[in-house]
Amino acid sequence: MATTEDSMTDAEEIEDYPTLGEDNPFGKLYRKRVAQNRDLTVLVADWNLERGSGKTTLAMRLAAACDRTDTGITEDKASLSARELTDAYTSQPVGSSLVFDEAMGDVSNRRSMSSVNEALRSIIGMGRVEQKYLFLTTPGVHMVDKDIRSMCDMWILARELGEAQMFRVKWNPFGQHEETHNWGTLTWPGDLPGELQSTYDYLTREKRKRLRGEGDDGKGYVEASTVQEAAEEAAEDARRQKRDEMLRELYQNTEDMTQQELADAVGLSRSRVGDILSQSDA
Repeated sequence: MATTEDSMTDAEEIEDYPTLGEDNPFGKLYRKRVAQNRDLTVLVADWNLERGSGKTTLAMRLAAACDRTDTGITEDKASLSARELTDAYTSQPVGSSLVFDEAMGDVSNRRSMSSVNEALRSIIGMGRVEQKYLFLTTPGVHMVDKDIRSMCDMWILARELGEAQMFRVKWNPFGQHEETHNWGTLTWPGDLPGELQSTYDYLTREKRKRLRGEGDDGKGYVEASTVQEAAEEAAEDARRQKRDEMLRELYQNTEDMTQQELADAVGLSRSRVGDILSQSDA
């Protein structure tokens, strides 16, 4: 991906694999979120509510540029189903990008009280739990549940094939509505590298199934409380890991502190503290 400020070199590199240049504001936001161990959520739509403007291609390129895993954007990370998205959110490794194509089907503004919308709100609202990068596509921003679209970090609106406008989204607590800030133009080639093309073809096949009434539409698939519990468990695991790291560091860098004294300080048993400290030697 390249912005209007990027050099031709950056634009040429995109042919082999997506890159986010140093001057790209989206790239800066992404790198900041990585440093903060936070999620990132982007809504990709069309300026004129048209189809065929390359939204899915753009979303997949951005997802590939952000994914920090060895596998990249596989079929397990791209879906038309909110059920599969929520499953992937907790099952895919840290640093994964997830693509939710045709999001308006499952998280429509007409179904704001559905369990699907509640589940996705829970995911987006967690923010620092799983360190995932979500890319949702829809013909128009207004077609997605208003709470979900206002919680997105960015909207990217395709103006024509290969060109889109980036907008940073923030919430106005006084007016109770989102505010957008223009972050410039984004350009991308229409074709996809081989590893992304296979995932794109998979999504195309799933779309055709839906048109024939054969696909999984994800409606009513899960209670919001189920996803909430999974997200809270992930958050608790993250807090526990951080606590254990701090205990090991404190024990290693504090002279004459016994395990019992450390246990008393944090409210754990001495044996539990001993187990935690022994894990640093594993």
